[in-house]
Amino acid sequence: MRRFFRVFPGLLIAGLLATGCVTVESGQREVNVDNAVTSRVAAGLQYLQQGDPSEARRHFSRALAHNDDSAVAHNAMALLYKYENDPEREEFHYRKSLKADSNYAPALNNYGTMLYSRGDYQGALEKFKRAANDPSYQGRGSAWDNMGRCYRELGDEEAAKKAFIKAIRLDSRAVTPNLELAELYYKEERMRMGWDYYQQYLQRSGRQSARSLWLGIRLANDLGYEDQQSSYELALENIYRRSAEYREWQNWKASQESGK
Repeated sequence: MRRFFRVFPGLLIAGLLATGCVTVESGQREVNVDNAVTSRVAAGLQYLQQGDPSEARRHFSRALAHNDDSAVAHNAMALLYKYENDPEREEFHYRKSLKADSNYAPALNNYGTMLYSRGDYQGALEKFKRAANDPSYQGRGSAWDNMGRCYRELGDEEAAKKAFIKAIRLDSRAVTPNLELAELYYKEERMRMGWDYYQQYLQRSGRQSARSLWLGIRLANDLGYEDQQSSYELALENIYRRSAEYREWQNWKASQESGK
């Protein structure tokens, strides 16, 4: 997959609580099943983010032992298999999660990410739409961002722009929607709008990618910002010499010089 998808916002611990409250007896003590599942999943996610899949699996398995019909636990197990690059089992657990709760937004968003990586943009879009329209979902900005990518791949650039703008409104710290908008406006030859979004991207991103530098070069060139263009060209040459964007820039530069 060419571009990174935001998945983990759907895993915020505050969003892991299941609806309802089930209590069962275990020996002489009562166990709150929802709390037990939530606690195990939260612990497992911590281990997964720390790069310890074995401990994560132990906690997720215990969560499923408490409740094998938990959308939260199956979604977490799917992410473990995503980490382990096991798409068959990953998809199995997304399906189990959505069978348990067809509107569980984190699983919808994460499953959509998987479908997008396969090139199933229409199927992914349907999942992202359902996740994005859940007002209680803390990762709505991520879902709208992902919708924008699907629209872009499907050739609906106007819908893509609207989705990226919505993503920024829902998450003021969002990074990549600004770059996506900068590129879309560049393609429309609306250079000033593209430059403004590009600058917002620079303010939020820690480090430029080859893609962003190449876009910055073209925007700066068209707007006559020679100092910025030179700076971006130097960074692209020094950091991303082996990238496809570097080769595109070299070809573009040669055509510019031959046209003088």
